[in-house]
Amino acid sequence: MKLRTRLTIAFVLVAFLALAALAVAVAWSTNTFFHGYVSDVNLRRQQLWADFFTAYYRDRGSWEGVQELLGTPWHGGRGMGAGPGQGKGPAQGMGPATGMFRGYPDQERIILADSNGVVVADTYAARLGERVPDQELAGGIAINDNGRRVGTLWLATTVPPGVLTQEDQFTRSVTLAIILSGIMVLILAGLVGLYLARRIAGPLSRLTAAVQGMAAGGWNKRLDPGGDYEIARLVEAFNDMAVRLEKYEALRRSMVADVAHELRTPLTVLRGQLESLQAGTLEARPEVIMSLHDEILRLTRLVHNLQELSLAEASELTLHREEFDLVELVQKVTNFFQVEAESKGITLNLAVPGETVMVNGDRDRLAQVLINLLGNALRYTPAGGRVEVSINQDGGEVFVGVADSGPGIDPADLPYIFERFYRHDRSPGRGQGGAGLGLAIARGFVEAHGGKIRVESHPGQGSRFTFTIPLLPAG
Repeated sequence: MKLRTRLTIAFVLVAFLALAALAVAVAWSTNTFFHGYVSDVNLRRQQLWADFFTAYYRDRGSWEGVQELLGTPWHGGRGMGAGPGQGKGPAQGMGPATGMFRGYPDQERIILADSNGVVVADTYAARLGERVPDQELAGGIAINDNGRRVGTLWLATTVPPGVLTQEDQFTRSVTLAIILSGIMVLILAGLVGLYLARRIAGPLSRLTAAVQGMAAGGWNKRLDPGGDYEIARLVEAFNDMAVRLEKYEALRRSMVADVAHELRTPLTVLRGQLESLQAGTLEARPEVIMSLHDEILRLTRLVHNLQELSLAEASELTLHREEFDLVELVQKVTNFFQVEAESKGITLNLAVPGETVMVNGDRDRLAQVLINLLGNALRYTPAGGRVEVSINQDGGEVFVGVADSGPGIDPADLPYIFERFYRHDRSPGRGQGGAGLGLAIARGFVEAHGGKIRVESHPGQGSRFTFTIPLLPAG
């Protein structure tokens, strides 16, 4: 099932459950409070009639003529009976009145029995003269005069067949209103859910199509980052990933070409010289043998570096750890490059702390990291320039920095400077670089020690490479 359909169904289902809970709450409230209110009104009305008949009996001393107050039902006559509050009261000749029954036409039935339980008044005149059973008498409202029970009153609400009581009419109207409102809310929830589902699923569908296009080789696919915040962030992340993948793909293709080139050069030299030796056009002089040996060493170093780099990137590099003084190691490597720096007219300085800095690591691989960084710094620093090696401690780490005063690195190249075979400047002035593996190997060796390596550079202001190594805990 599509996400759009699931979201729409979810919105409708939530609305339906909310409406169901509301309907249950309204039904409970109606049954509890409304019917309680109706019962309370009926009790008060019964008491009102009881007070009326009590006053009538006290005024007359008997129930004589009480049926005439109620009139004759279903025949117009004098209406549906006299009631309290109409006329001038029983002592002043209670006349017929219709006010008591307004709002209750042909529904309220009044039955009055005397002290002997004989019905003396009935709105419908159906039970006049009937002896009421004791059990029914116990359920009526007693009418007392001077502490003596002189009568019993019943009020009953009757309706014609097929006609609903007002309570039922109210309950039915509330239920109908809930049903109609529920249908409208469900329709609205469906429309809103469909709109939001399209708003969410639409960009996701376009993103899916873009990912599928990227899998087919469409690296230049970009999406409009418009829309909701979360979707926009996702699209921006995709666009950023697409840019990086496009650059990595270009780098991969360049890497394949670089590997082929780096392997082709020594192999071509070896092949040419060996063919010349076989043809007899070149004598096997010591310098010729030495040239062949140099090319073989160059090829061996390239293969070895690729192997080391692959192991480092796969976290399978074997480290021969030992405790040693990092200051001493940095001094030895710096002294090794001192002669080369002087021959190029470059000032090579060393800024290290006076005390020892003990670390636990592979001495040879950390020396290789520093050799790679110093070699690059001297290679790209012009005559009269400056290279500085420094060591600083901060917290539980030691920072080793190599800064030069060369032309710097373009900001667009900085994110890829540690990638294999990536050479940020192929201009003739700086084209004497190696295979482009030195910085990648340096990163792999540093990360294998649990450290980090970074570069800071601005065009025309030189570069600074810094790597960190965890310090050996004291004690």
